[in-house]
Amino acid sequence: MHILSTLVLAALLAVAASAPSSAAAATDHSQHMTATRAAPSIAMTAGVIRKVDAGQGMVTIAHDEIRNLDMPKMTMAFRVKDAAWLKKMKDGDRIRFAADMVGGELTVVGYEIVR
Repeated sequence: MHILSTLVLAALLAVAASAPSSAAAATDHSQHMTATRAAPSIAMTAGVIRKVDAGQGMVTIAHDEIRNLDMPKMTMAFRVKDAAWLKKMKDGDRIRFAADMVGGELTVVGYEIVR
């Protein structure tokens, strides 16, 4: 009987060790997160929204220098990574944003409203 108990216990431990940890699975929410923040490697730039054009999927921003794009301070239009953001943006909003080249187009890849 002792050998049988040892074998059953060993089998249960082997199964438990090979199963994915439910704690690890419960903390990985990356596949359904829709944060507006940019990737940590892209610095945020200060700007003011001048025009929101939902029909074209564009936002015009008067912005400070965008270092990762080697772009001086200016006002220009950008695509947005997520069209839903345009519903939240308003002319005159002060923002911090990150822009990058996406598919050959200058695109806002993350932003936050400055209060």
